[in-house]
Amino acid sequence: SREDSSVMVGIARTVQLSRPNDFLAVLYALSKARAGDVLVVNTSGSTRAVAGGLFATEAARRNLSGIVIDGPVRDVEDLGCAVKHDGTLVNVYSTSVNPYAGTVQFPGEGIDVAPVICGGATVSPGDIVFGDAYGVLVGSAEAFETCLHDAENISAMEQQLMKGIKMGVCLHSMMNFAEHLQLRKEGKASSLHFKDLNTVKFDGIDHVDLSA
Repeated sequence: SREDSSVMVGIARTVQLSRPNDFLAVLYALSKARAGDVLVVNTSGSTRAVAGGLFATEAARRNLSGIVIDGPVRDVEDLGCAVKHDGTLVNVYSTSVNPYAGTVQFPGEGIDVAPVICGGATVSPGDIVFGDAYGVLVGSAEAFETCLHDAENISAMEQQLMKGIKMGVCLHSMMNFAEHLQLRKEGKASSLHFKDLNTVKFDGIDHVDLSA
């Protein structure tokens, strides 16, 4: 779940709970976190909440970028009210919600001790963490630099495709759909891909009313 519509960008600070359902390690990590950090927490399979409104509000006071938890949080309404000094919200992501809070007895080994698994991804201390309404991305600066160009190309292509569809051009005609489908029916190797849209111009195409 995610409790606001802002964009989160920050540096990963990893937290590993030593016992399920005990969030003392999260409280300790919060005391060490700095502006721009993102706490990334593996809860060791916790079923009780390990963060809530108080933690999110303190994170906002410290100007953290966000909190990402592989496990439950509580105080959902309060999470959307944790406003930082610049007026933006602290992004809080979790895999579940539970109003029942955990205990605070086991401090763990500290913050940034080792990489953690969060949402099935390995997160290392110092990784870049990006989050928006669609979810969370994490990786090293080198990894983001490597994929940035491809991501920009994909975004530009999708915008071109969307433009064509809105003007009445069939999505399937902008792909090798028919050829791919036939080859797969024949058991032959094939991959579905979009045609080269760099030379495709939709300007001047009459809009087709598909609702008629």
